Amino acid sequence: MKMYTIIIAALLGISQLAACQKEETWKNENDKGGVSYPHRYYIDPENGAYYNTGHSPEQAWESVDRIMEQPWKAGDTILIKRGTVYNGTLTLRGSGTAEAPIVLGSYGDESLPLPEIAGGGSYETILIRNVQYWVLQDLKITNKGDEPRAKIAGIRIEADNIEGGVMNHIHIRRCEIADVYGTKTHHNEGGGSGIFYYNVIGGANPSSFNDLVVEDCRIVNCQRDGLTGYLATGDRTQRKANTGFVFRRNVFEGIPGDQIIVNGCDDALVEYNIVRNCAPGDFADESIPNRMEAAAALWCIHSDGTVFRYNIVQDHKATWDGQAFDCDQNCRNTLFEYNISYNNVGGWLMLCPSDVSFDKNYVSQEGTVVRYNVSINDGTRDYVKGNGQTLSSTIDVVGRVGSCHFYNNTIIKTRSAATHADNTAITFDSYTNIPGSLLFTNNIFYNTTATANPFTKVGTGEFIDNQGLILRNNCICGYQEGTIPGSGEHNTANIPTDPAFVRLIEEFSSNDNLVDREEILEGLRLATGSPCIGAGIEIPEDPIFPFSTDFWGEPLGEARNIGAYNH
Repeated sequence: MKMYTIIIAALLGISQLAACQKEETWKNENDKGGVSYPHRYYIDPENGAYYNTGHSPEQAWESVDRIMEQPWKAGDTILIKRGTVYNGTLTLRGSGTAEAPIVLGSYGDESLPLPEIAGGGSYETILIRNVQYWVLQDLKITNKGDEPRAKIAGIRIEADNIEGGVMNHIHIRRCEIADVYGTKTHHNEGGGSGIFYYNVIGGANPSSFNDLVVEDCRIVNCQRDGLTGYLATGDRTQRKANTGFVFRRNVFEGIPGDQIIVNGCDDALVEYNIVRNCAPGDFADESIPNRMEAAAALWCIHSDGTVFRYNIVQDHKATWDGQAFDCDQNCRNTLFEYNISYNNVGGWLMLCPSDVSFDKNYVSQEGTVVRYNVSINDGTRDYVKGNGQTLSSTIDVVGRVGSCHFYNNTIIKTRSAATHADNTAITFDSYTNIPGSLLFTNNIFYNTTATANPFTKVGTGEFIDNQGLILRNNCICGYQEGTIPGSGEHNTANIPTDPAFVRLIEEFSSNDNLVDREEILEGLRLATGSPCIGAGIEIPEDPIFPFSTDFWGEPLGEARNIGAYNH
């Protein structure tokens, strides 16, 4: 059984609405009550007219401006003709209901391009502020001016002092968000985003989002970020968490900063996304003003219960960080499972918990689980950063981790940076804050690089043996002798031998260097006689994140293997 099917066809933005339907029989596909609505309106920027009724393609309105001239009602649907371009911005008015959301979509010949709403360098192309139950689908949204603009967005979603305190049901699907020309500064300093969400937790009605879904979209050539959010404070005494966030089956290309940030959420789901071709040409030059600065591909901050699964991240680059995944400050109970990362310049995964010195009412980073993932040749940065270090280890631990369990991951490192290699497995940026709570069980660490390959390294502070790192039943092969710490119960049943894959996967040259999951499934199985077969130990059932399958989507066998192959 394959659990990792990625539906590429959905990313092409194929409309589900047929222009030939009769108005009196048309049914809103989002209506859960089975009611047919006469509230369908057409817009044709090329052949429409202002004084038309808007009720049929022949009576289409001329301008998208008509959308802003009246508040829309539950069940209304506005359709823009394919193959047309509207130059301007759009602010949504009115709210739908849970049973009948308002839909903004497209109609016409499906062989034609999606209708484009072009902001032309405005603050945002589409603003969704303090309205609820909207669906945006089958549209292209752009926002490119002559010069980069700070804080620009393709779609901006804001909940600010909304009545009732919760802004519900904003769904964006089968859309292309492209050419958002923002600045390259850090997202906290004004970098642009393809989609940007922001909830204000102060004021008379502290506000949050519920049911924000972005799926089957292409977010391309947006500067600086892809799909990001902002929270004014992570103070847990003021927390009003967002809920029901789902970011699914999206493709990110040409995004030089962060691709997805989960910010201020409970139980967000990030799955089946693809990140590729996102490297800025000048990312390594710290002398360039407004460079990319720190960026990871998919990460969370100020959030509990975030799940990252079945994602593919490759070739991500940034001046600082540059990892595929990051569990950042003020997060608890985060899960990374069944993901693939390849050739990301800063490494595979960063743990960046809250330092106690922050004194901001943050929580300790606890309950993180990292299981059944595959990392191939992550950590290839080939320059020294401003702090005099390369910092491109496979795993980077930045500060005090409350508890984290890595198990049954397969980590391969066969490629070394030409000049400034850092082939370390685990780097502790500051070891003084690490308690005895990092547990590694049943993982494969396979390294064939010849230089700069210690298993662990400490940036600042002094490494304290048998404190902060527990290694049990791992295959650790090819790392510098004497750099695998721990003794007694802190270092048990680890084996130093070649794991014996059916075929070692180092790159994807036969697929234009794009990750081919089928190639991984075929090659990274354990060959007959592998020392990793049956050499693992049982993992106790996780009450928060139960599991039953390995990376291959197969039920776990009776004996536990080392690595992601376990059936």
